[in-house]
Amino acid sequence: MDVLKGIAISIIVILHIGIVVKSDVGEPSPIVQALYLGLISFFIMSGYFFKPGRGFVENMRRRLKVLFFALIIAAVFLSLICFLWCLLWGQPTGLDDLGLCVERALTLERSFMDFDIRAPDPRIPWAICGFSAGYYFLWVLLFACVIFYAVADRIRDNWKLGALVIAALLGITIAYRELFHFSLPFNFNLCPIAAVFMIIGMYLAKHGIVEKIESAGLRSGRFWAVFLASTAVTLALVFLFPPSIDFDFMNFGKYGGYSAIPYTVEATIAFIMLACLCFVISRIPLISDVFSETGKHTMGILILHLFIAKLILAPFFTFGTDVSLASDFTGPMRYVLAVASLVICYLICAYGPSVVKRILSKEKA
Repeated sequence: MDVLKGIAISIIVILHIGIVVKSDVGEPSPIVQALYLGLISFFIMSGYFFKPGRGFVENMRRRLKVLFFALIIAAVFLSLICFLWCLLWGQPTGLDDLGLCVERALTLERSFMDFDIRAPDPRIPWAICGFSAGYYFLWVLLFACVIFYAVADRIRDNWKLGALVIAALLGITIAYRELFHFSLPFNFNLCPIAAVFMIIGMYLAKHGIVEKIESAGLRSGRFWAVFLASTAVTLALVFLFPPSIDFDFMNFGKYGGYSAIPYTVEATIAFIMLACLCFVISRIPLISDVFSETGKHTMGILILHLFIAKLILAPFFTFGTDVSLASDFTGPMRYVLAVASLVICYLICAYGPSVVKRILSKEKA
């Protein structure tokens, strides 16, 4: 599972820096949209690692400790560091820009705005010092946990009730997308479908899907049948019902809110496909170690990757308010930056805490 998380976060970093930061993204190819389904794997994995019997309060205490404080610290301190760094290099930033950066980190900049409004619309500019692409995912995960933990213990051993809860949450998602066209603060509107993926992950774990994939082994015909079938079905569904990469805009496909249904099916089958792929990769020396170690620091990498990329580019390019990075930074170097950002983020997450502890221990001595 660490390999899966490592691959998923690597894909997200490449997409955010290599593709999504462009001002002329257009409609991504179905393959790119299929890769973006890796983002949904994090919701599914959150449900997969659910431990029954802890209770709502204990489960939420654990989540709040990890997610909420990390988000608040990042929103305040990393925003301030990025602001001061951009200011040092003469970027066109100011205190109002810092405020916009914090606002975006809290996912408030789009509240009650139409889903169809996109940057560079002047109503939702990118902060010059802003780096918070992907923060919406962590806020959605945090509040989706409230829904998930409230029902998980009750439905885990009752699949009929679980199916009813899933249907109700998808119904809420479809109804909201069809009846309303604006995002709620903290992207509350995405919490029902995120909770659906967590419930699906819980049921996949109950039936030991990943464990069965691993126990089958690479020499098993059953393993390759599952791998090839899940890959074929995922690609077929993605071509028939393109899932888009605008999950945060509640854009699940070409059929409005009703696209949430095929989107859910696609993401679930894609998770099984990725689990099979990651099992294959986990048997490759060195490569498996790289992804496994990366996967242990997914949240830190998600928070830091655009922050690091912006710090690297600030001395050399002028940032604007239409995209998250400099619009004149184009070509293959975007992908070089993505890889460099991924590596630096890993090093910070893996070795940063131990370095800080050593410094503090020397000061005390």
